[in-house]
Amino acid sequence: MSLRYNQNKSPLVKLVYSRIKVNGKTELVPLELYADGTLKKSIG
Repeated sequence: MSLRYNQNKSPLVKLVYSRIKVNGKTELVPLELYADGTLKKSIG
Protein backbone atom coordinates (compact mmCIF):
# COMPACT_ATOMS: atom_id res chain seq x y z
CA MET A 1 0.00 0.00 0.00
CA SER A 2 1.43 3.37 -0.99
CA LEU A 3 1.06 6.48 1.13
CA ARG A 4 -0.44 9.64 -0.28
CA TYR A 5 0.90 13.10 0.58
CA ASN A 6 -0.37 16.63 0.07
CA GLN A 7 1.62 19.64 -1.18
CA ASN A 8 3.09 20.18 2.30
CA LYS A 9 4.43 16.59 2.38
CA SER A 10 1.96 15.59 5.12
CA PRO A 11 0.68 12.00 4.92
CA LEU A 12 -2.96 11.08 4.36
CA VAL A 13 -4.62 10.14 7.67
CA LYS A 14 -8.11 9.05 6.57
CA LEU A 15 -11.09 9.74 4.36
CA VAL A 16 -13.93 11.75 5.90
CA TYR A 17 -17.32 12.64 4.46
CA SER A 18 -19.14 15.94 4.48
CA ARG A 19 -22.90 16.32 3.89
CA ILE A 20 -24.03 18.96 1.43
CA LYS A 21 -27.46 19.80 0.04
CA VAL A 22 -27.82 20.05 -3.74
CA ASN A 23 -31.23 20.86 -5.19
CA GLY A 24 -32.94 19.73 -1.98
CA LYS A 25 -31.07 16.39 -1.87
CA THR A 26 -28.43 15.51 0.70
CA GLU A 27 -25.19 14.16 -0.75
CA LEU A 28 -22.01 12.90 0.88
CA VAL A 29 -18.74 14.34 -0.43
CA PRO A 30 -15.53 12.37 0.29
CA LEU A 31 -12.62 14.45 1.63
CA GLU A 32 -9.03 13.46 2.36
CA LEU A 33 -7.78 14.45 5.83
CA TYR A 34 -4.02 14.97 6.10
CA ALA A 35 -1.79 14.95 9.20
CA ASP A 36 -1.36 18.73 9.14
CA GLY A 37 -5.16 19.20 9.37
CA THR A 38 -5.81 20.14 5.75
CA LEU A 39 -8.73 18.76 3.78
CA LYS A 40 -8.79 18.08 0.05
CA LYS A 41 -11.66 16.88 -2.10
CA SER A 42 -11.10 13.22 -2.91
CA ILE A 43 -11.02 12.19 -6.55
CA GLY A 44 -11.43 8.58 -7.37
